[in-house]
Amino acid sequence: MRNALLVVFVLGCGTEPTEPGQPVSIVDAGVTLGDDAGPAPVDAGPPPGCDQDGDGYLATDCAGGTDCDDRDRSRHPDSPERCSFVDENCSGVNNEGLDCTFYAHGRYDLYRIDPFKERVLPAGTLRTPERRGVLDIDSAPDGTLIGVTREELLSFDDQGRYELIASIDTPRNTNGLAIDSTGRIFLTQSDDEGSQAYTVTQRGDIDVLGDLSPYQSSGDCVVLKDDSLLMTAPSEYGDLLVYVDSRDATPRVLGATGFEKIYGLSASFGYLFGVTDEGRILLIDANTGEASELFRRADLRFWGAANGD
Repeated sequence: MRNALLVVFVLGCGTEPTEPGQPVSIVDAGVTLGDDAGPAPVDAGPPPGCDQDGDGYLATDCAGGTDCDDRDRSRHPDSPERCSFVDENCSGVNNEGLDCTFYAHGRYDLYRIDPFKERVLPAGTLRTPERRGVLDIDSAPDGTLIGVTREELLSFDDQGRYELIASIDTPRNTNGLAIDSTGRIFLTQSDDEGSQAYTVTQRGDIDVLGDLSPYQSSGDCVVLKDDSLLMTAPSEYGDLLVYVDSRDATPRVLGATGFEKIYGLSASFGYLFGVTDEGRILLIDANTGEASELFRRADLRFWGAANGD
């Protein structure tokens, strides 16, 4: 009697009878496990040493890592590329899609220099009235390339064709031109009788800014992004980098560059570059004057340079 009741109970649960000796599974018996399999795993973060700069990208020497410099949080695959000496977005190609050049010139030839890729590209011939040589060039705030000869202030297009801005009586031995963020034009000169700095309006009006002595311009002056005015000046130690007060031209030496005949200066992309009469392209510390050679084109002579951004 007891066995008959057990059979009725099992069949009442909706299961098929089993063959003798066949085990009854829990599923077969209509029993269901709960969904709770324990607490969810905790995110332990990146493996130790794989994101040292904390930018959220694993270093390339870790499994699946794409961060090419795990010591610099500004370098990772999603970082915006800028004109520099490093590959910010870890693509393996530096400065892709960017124009990282600045203008430089010889007596008549215009060039575009890429200091990061160590390239000098011809940009055309500087055409001037009666073939007068261009003493120096710089970029105006609107990007217009402006140059000075002994008799004119000129604007140039990107192939060297000119338009007359104004006729001027350029001070003798002028060899430097710079333009600040307001469009104010500065000239510096090299004169054994006492060098001075000047300002020029785009109408051609020239005024003495002040005396540069005991220094004189070796070849160029430049305005930094904060409108600081710098120039190079010759000395027995090579060219000096000199700060020039833009209010009265009072000079102050920042340091020796270790190079001579720096005839062009360019404050571009957050750096200060120099170009020389011997075809050298230099990187200059704007605070100390210390310079290093990036590369050289011994077949070229540079007489001036302009800011590139």
